[in-house]
Amino acid sequence: MLEVLDLKVTYGAITALNGVSLGVPAGQIVALLGANGSGKTTTLKAITGLAALSQGRIVFAGREIQGLPPHDIIRLGIAVVPEGRRIFANLAVLENLLLGAYFRQEKEFIRDLAWLYETFPRLAQRQDQAAGTLSGGEQQMLARGRALMSRPRLLLLDEPSLGLAPLLVREVFHIIRHLNQQGVTILLVEQNAFAALAVAHYAYVLETGHLVLEGSGTELLSHPRLKDAYWGDDLEEDRGG
Repeated sequence: MLEVLDLKVTYGAITALNGVSLGVPAGQIVALLGANGSGKTTTLKAITGLAALSQGRIVFAGREIQGLPPHDIIRLGIAVVPEGRRIFANLAVLENLLLGAYFRQEKEFIRDLAWLYETFPRLAQRQDQAAGTLSGGEQQMLARGRALMSRPRLLLLDEPSLGLAPLLVREVFHIIRHLNQQGVTILLVEQNAFAALAVAHYAYVLETGHLVLEGSGTELLSHPRLKDAYWGDDLEEDRGG
């Protein structure tokens, strides 16, 4: 569904991405892992038209999209849940969701709203509540729900577990797996490597703008380089062992 080919992005004299290539097959969860400053968010910005390319191509559903403005990319079927959620705190939950469907016909988003409330029943219970009064986990649900209201073919998630308590992190990744089972293709950007690899079909690892590892989620979970870098001796404890 998505191909990123030999991507290079620079900010002045700083090279944020250098020769990055990755693919996201339809129906899969693909994780993009890396520490702060590795280039993960820049990759998402490049895909969504928010970062200019110095070189490379981005192909979505057979069409080159580099150089297109963000609103045209969204219309093609790509939606993003940015880091930090960025909901409209003073608007009601329902109003936030409707903003996600701003270019769709009314009969379409009414049908999808019913599906969304089945998927996230807490949003239905709080549809008239100000979004800023929701818990952190509920705000994550709302941010995802708003993106899903555009009925995307590809959902980009930027650090969905950032700043959440461990119980909420588990709930977030349960929802990610559930959305994928409902047919949503997902590119997941995460620092929480263990949680991301537990749900990902395939994964890539970035370091200072370069891809240094790739493989299935299962393969990378046991890769010595990741074990040393991310969880070391705490792996069994993190797994609940």
